[in-house]
Amino acid sequence: MKSKFMAAWHAALSISAVLTLGLLLFPTVGLSAGKVNNAYDGRIDTGLEKVTVAQSLSTPADYVEYASINDVDVHGVFFGSILYEGTQSCLLCHEQEGLQMIETGHFKWDGLSTNIVGLEGQAHGKKDLINNFCIAIDTNEPRCTQCHAGYGYKDDTYNFNNPVNVDCLICHDQSGTYAKAPTTAGMPAPTVDLNLVAQSVGESSKPTRKACINCHAKAGGGDNVKHGDISTDLIATTREYDVHMGTNGANLVCVDCHGSNHDPKTGKYNHGIAGMSLHSSNEGEMKQCRDCHGSEINIHAGTSVEPIFAEGWHGRLACQVCHIPAIARKISTKVEWYWSDAGQNISPIPIDPATGRPTYDKKKGTFVWKNNVRPTLRYASGKWNRKVVGAMDTYDTEPVDLGSPVGSYSDPDAMIYPFKLMIGNQVVDPVNSTISVPHLFGKGSGPNPYWGKFDWNLALQDGAAYTGQPYSGTYGFANTTMLLSVNHEVAPKEMALGMGSNCGDCHATNAIDWEALGWTDDPFNGGEREGAVQVKTTTLRNTVTSKRSHSVD
Repeated sequence: MKSKFMAAWHAALSISAVLTLGLLLFPTVGLSAGKVNNAYDGRIDTGLEKVTVAQSLSTPADYVEYASINDVDVHGVFFGSILYEGTQSCLLCHEQEGLQMIETGHFKWDGLSTNIVGLEGQAHGKKDLINNFCIAIDTNEPRCTQCHAGYGYKDDTYNFNNPVNVDCLICHDQSGTYAKAPTTAGMPAPTVDLNLVAQSVGESSKPTRKACINCHAKAGGGDNVKHGDISTDLIATTREYDVHMGTNGANLVCVDCHGSNHDPKTGKYNHGIAGMSLHSSNEGEMKQCRDCHGSEINIHAGTSVEPIFAEGWHGRLACQVCHIPAIARKISTKVEWYWSDAGQNISPIPIDPATGRPTYDKKKGTFVWKNNVRPTLRYASGKWNRKVVGAMDTYDTEPVDLGSPVGSYSDPDAMIYPFKLMIGNQVVDPVNSTISVPHLFGKGSGPNPYWGKFDWNLALQDGAAYTGQPYSGTYGFANTTMLLSVNHEVAPKEMALGMGSNCGDCHATNAIDWEALGWTDDPFNGGEREGAVQVKTTTLRNTVTSKRSHSVD
């Protein structure tokens, strides 16, 4: 790395000499590394009206001083003169920021799993969690890490301790042109002008919605597939679909709520971003509804819903319950995924007439898409049940609970929150009762990816060798459920549930699973409170279970 630094310095010295000579001899020609417009539009202003002294810009400190004197952004000046050579170019000035970043959950994809029941005090996270979308990161890194905030995360030998592996531009691009190439373990797309992107990074510019949403909206393999409340529409949506991010609403960017930690004495921020519910929960400063809106009693005083709260009936409802009446209102989301159907040659591919999205993929199986999904309600205390590769990856009943909040009416710390319910089936080892991780993509973690050979047995052998999971040689498919937090797509107040004190938005309907909330039935129907129960298995497609096993010698 030192050699590259020195190369950058020599380049800086050489170019600075040329620039200085040009300034002395040809002042009307201008400085190619001149002012970057503060409202960045992708063009470099070559004007010299603020240049008063010919300068030799040979160190980062020189560039900082020049930018300060001439009221321009230092990144535009520096990367207008110096070739961007990757993160090592950023570390010339931002060494401490690089060291901060490699300690964050955003980069490590794990952290102290404070909120995973049974795994408190251990380090777990995205890189070893099991889900019912693309199942797991393990064995599939080159594809999944297209959205990693780093470069080259292609297998379990990746060096998370080297700040040079951090991808600064994925978050800090202000030009809107940065992109990573698929299947390259997070490397930039070859069409990206990296110097243009580096010049756009403003010292005081917050990460854009596009920078955050481009990754988070595409979790699970496509736009709004996984979360249901985070789609690419939110990059430039309207108030109708999200009052906070709507360009005609509050027009907030993600970090306005998902803040980073800062030193109250100096105001300096580090790179710990708030919002991780399972691990790294001490990172960042997360805005809560009350931080901006005040208490529910005060905010609803004098409105048509005041009686709902004045009587104390709904004090355990989180704000999101009423203010996110539906998700996937603009772009549909997957609500069912059946891996057992994968591997078939089906032509033409069936298309869902309501959403226009394919309902089958040979690599992945059968899907169900929906718009306007009513969230599922559950008590939640902040703790979670999760399945984790090698640590908590067995099952004894179906549907297998891959992810659910912990909480009940009897827990004073729990409130009712909305969740997206995802159901489906996926491959298991029924002999060992293990939720198995198959090798799906690429050959870096084995010679038999399912997406190449379409052989579950071989893919599971690869997966077991890579992860250390046991594999008996027999596989089947188990029904699964998973609940995902819902916090976005906050609707305008006139669309909130209960407006006009309309109890019928929730009561006397089939919209609420009262048993899961600890009631025998809707209280309007005479229901009484009892212990909370699990998700009913009858909500699942019952035609495929782990009983459909395949014994392989």
